[in-house]
Amino acid sequence: MAGLQAALNPEPFSMRLALAQLNSSPDTAANLAQCAAHMRAAAQAGAALIVFPENALFRGTDDGYRAHAQRVPGPLTERLAALSAELRIGAVWGSIIEAADGGLYNTTVAFDAQGGLRATYRKMHLFEFYRDGALLYRESDLFLFGKTPVVMPQPPFVLGFSICYDVRFPELFRALVERGANVLIVAADFVQTTGRTHWLPLLQARAIENLAYVVAVDQCGPIPDSDCHSHGNSCVISPWGEVLAQMDGETPGLCIAELTDEAIRAARSRIHSLEHRQLYPEYAVDI
Repeated sequence: MAGLQAALNPEPFSMRLALAQLNSSPDTAANLAQCAAHMRAAAQAGAALIVFPENALFRGTDDGYRAHAQRVPGPLTERLAALSAELRIGAVWGSIIEAADGGLYNTTVAFDAQGGLRATYRKMHLFEFYRDGALLYRESDLFLFGKTPVVMPQPPFVLGFSICYDVRFPELFRALVERGANVLIVAADFVQTTGRTHWLPLLQARAIENLAYVVAVDQCGPIPDSDCHSHGNSCVISPWGEVLAQMDGETPGLCIAELTDEAIRAARSRIHSLEHRQLYPEYAVDI
């Protein structure tokens, strides 16, 4: 784990990052137009990267998800790439619906400021919800399970990707850190039912135990074609577990935060828990 410290730039470096909290609808064209407006505003504010939540471009029924599934790469990712290239800003699209392997994946796609498709991550943990022992919802009825943790260099940072329910599985985040991640992205459509109690503690735990930034972007407001409500409260958590920026639970909009590699170095110099581990599971890699 000593390589984690050496991998960080010895000179202070900061990156301005934008979070776009959305209340996406079943209207993909309207969603894309709103996202493009957020990208322009973020670029004008000097952000190098903008992060969108899960279901950014379509949010509706299962039949709607099936109808809006896209190949990656494909026509949709070409449009997203062109937006990044035009506005000169990197973009993490928290999830789109990917058609592959005879089914669908809930997939993050990330682009650099030149429009290059730099990373794709397929959601590994698929949500189920029960009440009084009865299964009410099972995401695997719609999506296939992703298999692989994914990171993306954004020097001197390394982004690690996750989607919503993934946040409940600390072993995924440790696998991302093993691969060099120090900025952990959580793209979500987290509902109020669990979000009121679980959202912030889970995010802070992932930041504290990994001594890494957590950038968590959620949908907000009513969920189309359901009686559920998304939790919002998109936020940035420091490597020390502090809430650096947070939005409310109802309002779509843009939030800007400044990330520094110095904050990561400071946290990891004070507590060496990443070096003091006694259990190394099979996914651990030598970095």
